Amino acid sequence: MATGNQTVTTADKHIDTVEVDGVIRSLEFRIEIAKRVDRGWKFVGHGDTYQKTRIPNIATQAKSASSGLNATVYTDTNQTMSINVHDAAAIKHEHIAKVLSMNDVEGEMVKKMGYALARAIDVYLAALFASFSQTVGTLGTELTVGNLMRAIRYLEDAGYEPDSDCTWFISPAQKEALKQVDSFSHADYVGDSTASDVTTRGKLMQTYQNVPIVITNLLNSPASGQHDNALMAREMIALIMAQEPRILRETIALDVADVTVSSQIYGASEIDRYSEAAGNITATDEGAVWLKGV
Repeated sequence: MATGNQTVTTADKHIDTVEVDGVIRSLEFRIEIAKRVDRGWKFVGHGDTYQKTRIPNIATQAKSASSGLNATVYTDTNQTMSINVHDAAAIKHEHIAKVLSMNDVEGEMVKKMGYALARAIDVYLAALFASFSQTVGTLGTELTVGNLMRAIRYLEDAGYEPDSDCTWFISPAQKEALKQVDSFSHADYVGDSTASDVTTRGKLMQTYQNVPIVITNLLNSPASGQHDNALMAREMIALIMAQEPRILRETIALDVADVTVSSQIYGASEIDRYSEAAGNITATDEGAVWLKGV
């Protein structure tokens, strides 16, 4: 006969593990970039290279008495885009696992496929920011108000109206830095109600220079403490969806398993256009600025 106290060790076989209903799903970032680029390039059902022809502003000339004008002609160029990205996500679920599992693991993973593919597009688009020819700031250093104002000037010098279909794309780290700047938080600049939101609720202004501010966790990070932020007119990046996310299912008899695959096909590119200067046929990306920051 044993003596002593009943403990969790001796009572181990009587103490069960209780599975709580439901699952803890992984966090998902907001998808922000894809819905703020040019979606006007439509897939027509075939072709892997799409193009648009650029048209310049025509130059004027002085008309001299008794002499004819010279006809103006330009050799125009095309903007091309390749549809060359095929993203996919796949799962394979054995029937025995489905029968014995208390949770619908297959169903949960299928839901996650949609987010995975949407996330892949935003990441692809964010990687294009570093190709913008106009830049301000230094990677790893907080952007200043001077940097932001210079970015606005880049667009205005080119003839863009920043408050018309343009967006600031900013990392959470850059948001934190801007919240410490008076222009983004002091009532003298942003008004009492907005300043209260910034200081007591941790919010950032929704616009700066009348341009919407979008905070996204999916910006490219060249190195720790660095992010490719951007100021961009919608037309400066175009996205063609040749195939929206499509789900395929099949049962593999020899494996006694169900396979689910979701895939999408698309292309995206920075879009260059001729500047306003009469007769210019050199295409540039004057409607976008790479904001090197944190």
